[in-house]
Amino acid sequence: MTVFRTITLVLAVLQVLFAAFTGMVGAFADGGSMWERLLLIVVHPLCAVALLVLTLLPKPSPAFAYVVAALLVGNIFADLTLSQLIAAGTVKGDWWLPLMFSAIPAVGLAYALTLGKQGRNASS
Repeated sequence: MTVFRTITLVLAVLQVLFAAFTGMVGAFADGGSMWERLLLIVVHPLCAVALLVLTLLPKPSPAFAYVVAALLVGNIFADLTLSQLIAAGTVKGDWWLPLMFSAIPAVGLAYALTLGKQGRNASS
């Protein structure tokens, strides 16, 4: 689990930096709907910080791991939905770009669910 935690920690730091940069750019960019801006400015940074906190805690509670997992599922779902809307031509943009935002949260989701399951089994 130590290797998985280390890899997830590095990815979480990268995700925080990526989300912060794109959030700042998204806040000042022209175009885009309110929902696209909300995704860039609120959802991505919130989930990135939650994942980073989860990886930095030495022994997070299973409840916290599941809360982070729920946030990450929401993030991934929103990115997949946006990617599908772009691919269908409903929204302008590159369909693959939202998928980049869901790659690290997908790894983080696996990490959070593993922590939640381990914690639940340890307390049983």
